[in-house]
Amino acid sequence: MAIEIKAPTFPESVADGTVATWHKKPGEAVKRDELIVD
Repeated sequence: MAIEIKAPTFPESVADGTVATWHKKPGEAVKRDELIVD
């Protein structure tokens, strides 16, 4: 099941971001408000 993941709003001067660390593997359960990426 796909879910929407929200990211913080970046300032207009920032075009994109880079994922440094994934804390979950594909298929792992995720709880509400759980940190999944840095």
